[in-house]
Amino acid sequence: MKRRACPGLIALLACLAATHAHALDALTFAAREIVAGEFRLAQVEGRLVIGSDARTAVTVVIERAHAPTGRVDLRGIRLDCRTPVIADPRFGCDDARLTIAQTPLGAIAIAMSGDYRADTSTGAARASIAKVAGGRLQLQGRAGPAGWSAEGDAQDLDITRLRELAAPWFALPAGWSLEGMAAAQFAARGGRAPLHAGAKLALTAVNLSNEASTIIADSADAAVAVTIAAREDGYGITATLAGKRGQALVGPVLLDFNRNPLTLEAQGRLRGELLTLERLAADAPALLALHGTATLDLGATPRLAAGRFAIDSLDFPAAYTSLMQITLAATDFGDLVTSGRASGTVELAENAVTRVDLTLGQFAAHNEREFFMRDVAGELHWAAAPNADVSPSWLSWSSGGAYGLSGGASRVEFVTRGTGFTLVEPWHMPVFDGALDIRTLAVSDIGTPDLAVRFAADIEPISLPPLCKAFGWPEFSGRIGGRIPGVELRGNELTVKGDIEANAFDGTIVASKLRLVDPLGKWPRFFADVRARNLDLGLVTRAFAFGSITGRLDADILGLELFGWSPVAFDARLETASGDRSRHRISAKAVKELSNVGGGGGGVTQALQSGVLQFFDEYSYDRIGIRCRLRNDVCLMSGVEPAASGYYIVKGRGLPRIDIIGHQGRVNWPQLVSQIASGLAAQDVVVE
Repeated sequence: MKRRACPGLIALLACLAATHAHALDALTFAAREIVAGEFRLAQVEGRLVIGSDARTAVTVVIERAHAPTGRVDLRGIRLDCRTPVIADPRFGCDDARLTIAQTPLGAIAIAMSGDYRADTSTGAARASIAKVAGGRLQLQGRAGPAGWSAEGDAQDLDITRLRELAAPWFALPAGWSLEGMAAAQFAARGGRAPLHAGAKLALTAVNLSNEASTIIADSADAAVAVTIAAREDGYGITATLAGKRGQALVGPVLLDFNRNPLTLEAQGRLRGELLTLERLAADAPALLALHGTATLDLGATPRLAAGRFAIDSLDFPAAYTSLMQITLAATDFGDLVTSGRASGTVELAENAVTRVDLTLGQFAAHNEREFFMRDVAGELHWAAAPNADVSPSWLSWSSGGAYGLSGGASRVEFVTRGTGFTLVEPWHMPVFDGALDIRTLAVSDIGTPDLAVRFAADIEPISLPPLCKAFGWPEFSGRIGGRIPGVELRGNELTVKGDIEANAFDGTIVASKLRLVDPLGKWPRFFADVRARNLDLGLVTRAFAFGSITGRLDADILGLELFGWSPVAFDARLETASGDRSRHRISAKAVKELSNVGGGGGGVTQALQSGVLQFFDEYSYDRIGIRCRLRNDVCLMSGVEPAASGYYIVKGRGLPRIDIIGHQGRVNWPQLVSQIASGLAAQDVVVE
């Protein structure tokens, strides 16, 4: 036979037995299929046996229970009650056992008891599962005209097995993994009184990861407590999350619960799909303390509608380790040692940060690569809207340094909103014994392909020796100073407006037409014209351990083009300054170094070690110079003037006279660079 929506099978059997007990030894009910919505029971049989000793027993057997759309499939279901109570107004069973031979978790056995009183319309039930997901589960409930209540307790649950149990209704996204242990308690009541429910969940040794490994929990212990209470304007909700042990990674944020246990508390109300958190607080000792409010829309696409958080304290070094270090790991600031504290407020709307106001105090940072900042203080005020009213921000420090550069106290004031940054007033930034006076610094469209920068500054003279040491250059004497008239970055091209002037080697160096294409790319291209006037050759050659040459030098490097920071084109001229009346002397070592520029014979060593030249360490010269026009890795060479068999690189004067003559008009540029790097090997020398 086939029945639909047949409830209360045991109660039906019990009622029939109570009515006709004097005439019956047993009552049997059978159905080929029972259907309730999408849920189907196949081959159902119920049997009530009345024993001769006045003891009765109830048995219900179901071959299969399944719901195709929910992927529920249970087989071999059997309910046995050895002590049924059939004594109107009380009906029930004090000792029942439900067994299911086949479930997603294997065989299950449930110990049950319950009773119903017809005179008061009240009932109670209890169930205990000794083995479920590796643990145990106990449930009990009560219902009557005054209301209902239910509570449960679960211990030692294996999360992997729980996932298998929940698979018909819930599954993790592809690529996710989750394992660990869980325990839970819950209690709920309702009916005439407003609904009130609470649950506690304890997670132990939880390991979680997503496919991209951007969300990770490692051996984490956590406790969750949630309370829901019905009220006139919806449901009141109170929740607490405590991270006790282990670690968790969410994007670039790393939380170490072993060092900084975290507690989150929330209190609010749920009305329809709108969750309003009237109080939200987070506390992690030595890391973070904040409180605030938030409104979340839990519709089809959940979103944070609005939020405001007050950061009572953000403490370093834990704040650097937890919130910044992963983002900075691939930079020179990935191993900072920090101290200090910050506080402030953060406002959000529509899943985005709209305003930030932070105060930083007693902050310091340093690492082993000579980066340091001491006694840092400041305020940061930022708003997302490009036309928002924002207070000026500022930072100050007593000393700082990076990449070998260092300086004293400084203060910078600026305004930042949207994707822009602008100095409020000129910024004096000390560098060694000088300074960089930045008159203009404005950045727009930060983080977009349309990034634009405007920059202008004056250089208060800085001694060259510490500057060269910082950059790993040979040590130059003198000071560098001048003006950077204007720098603009538009799209993929950085352009310097006007000339950059510097004073070095007791002369002047002017760079003009500076342009940098693809500055942040793998193969940047740089263009410039560079002119140097009246450089002291003694200072230049001393800086490069080239030997000694005295006199004054002019240099032009026009049409300079670098690709990947290597020269590919230029017209270069280096020669004795016009009208120079200073002393012109060249050492034997310098003669050897210059001897083979432009190619030629190898007689210089023999000439310097024989005859009268062997008694001299230096020689007089009239003019010195060389020219190179670089195209397609070939340098078209010439000197200060033509010679009978080539061109003069050094034209001698006086006695003993020494001339260095180049013969090659075309020189392979990479080979020339190699020769210069290895000492500029031998050159023809003419002695008269």
